[in-house]
Amino acid sequence: MYSERVNDPRILAAVKKNRRATGVFGMILVPLPLAGFVIYSLVTGEMELKEALTIGGIVSGVFLVFALISAAVRRAKKPYEATVIDKKERRVLYHGNDSSRDNNTTVTEYTTVVRTTKGKKKKIVEREGSQVWAYGYLQIGDRFRFHPQFDFPYELYDKSKAPYIVCVGCATRNPVEGDVCSRCGIPLLK
Repeated sequence: MYSERVNDPRILAAVKKNRRATGVFGMILVPLPLAGFVIYSLVTGEMELKEALTIGGIVSGVFLVFALISAAVRRAKKPYEATVIDKKERRVLYHGNDSSRDNNTTVTEYTTVVRTTKGKKKKIVEREGSQVWAYGYLQIGDRFRFHPQFDFPYELYDKSKAPYIVCVGCATRNPVEGDVCSRCGIPLLK
């Protein structure tokens, strides 16, 4: 059964804290290129201050646009319930910026195919080298709920089949018997 703990004040506080940390990181990251170019200009004298302000401002502006788009995409994701209907993995060749063979990389792409309770088919695509959560945690036939506000967004309906319970706040794997996360102490969705 799905957990009622999704509204637990300790979980909601952890989500709020993570969002705030992301915002602070963004506020620090966005002006760094501008500051870096200005400092470079003043220290080395190899670039005029006006040019440093222009280039640094453009790069900082690009960082800001990416941060805003990322935040909008996160907010646009909606929760849903679904059942895993298929899982596939395949090797994919990614081409680099030039035609050199050394710049091509082959990675494994993991696809978890699900059908939502509204009948819509979705694909959760994850790649080797990034966090491969859905493919490793969800099995064919599993019912689950997707919580986009959490760091680990997947909650199994039948947790008795789960190999472990993942903390929604810090994504730490915990024993199924546990009640709170062994790392951050917030309640597990049980």
